[in-house]
Amino acid sequence: MESKSLEFNYANECDLEIHCSPFGLSGVYIKVRGTDIMGIGSTMGLITGTSRGMIHYNDSADMLNQKYKLYVVVDEDGTLRMDFTKIVTIHKTGEESLPEDTEKNPGDTLPALVFTGPCPEGHLDNIEPFIGIFSFEKEKKA
Repeated sequence: MESKSLEFNYANECDLEIHCSPFGLSGVYIKVRGTDIMGIGSTMGLITGTSRGMIHYNDSADMLNQKYKLYVVVDEDGTLRMDFTKIVTIHKTGEESLPEDTEKNPGDTLPALVFTGPCPEGHLDNIEPFIGIFSFEKEKKA
């Protein structure tokens, strides 16, 4: 079986906020420092607080008007890692088909972006991996 590895050419500092609600959904907010790029989403994780970390990527266009599914893990050393995998939308044009560059098995898709940073302080001792959704956009200037 072929092993795939992740390599990223670029990284930017970013601020992360996660706010857990009493209903088990957490709001996730990311602001990429020095840019007008921000993102918002929600997860099923029980983490609350702020963190500063790095978002790793290969193409800055991946942070413009994109929607992602999240897979979030907290390592034993307290590092929070969020994998951002693009959500592929299928447009009906008489016949439904995926773009040719879309892989046949979605579980084999590598993330387009990865956030790494210290896990915010407000969390349980043992955090199981959890999922979420996320969207990046340009901040609108007033």
